[in-house]
Amino acid sequence: MTIGEWIDQRDRRVPAALRSRLRADGTATLEALLSAAEAELEVCAGLANQDRAAAFALLAADAYLTYACLRAAAGRGCGDALREITRRTAGGWSARAEA
Repeated sequence: MTIGEWIDQRDRRVPAALRSRLRADGTATLEALLSAAEAELEVCAGLANQDRAAAFALLAADAYLTYACLRAAAGRGCGDALREITRRTAGGWSARAEA
């Protein structure tokens, strides 16, 4: 199942303006969702002078991260998966802050 298909089958519908931003390719795996969140954060960082576009990129990153947590919570090894999400998220921001 693709990321888009997985998002579309959630009980709560994503608002259309945000759903149009959630276009990541690939299978709906924890890795793919985290990669999509990181990609949107990169987009957000590059749009510092474009408030609205940066806001939508940040919302998309947050959505992908939230979906990664949801995916992890629903699977086996939930604790390990959530630790990996935290490690990867914190590590990414730490590296950016040091740059």
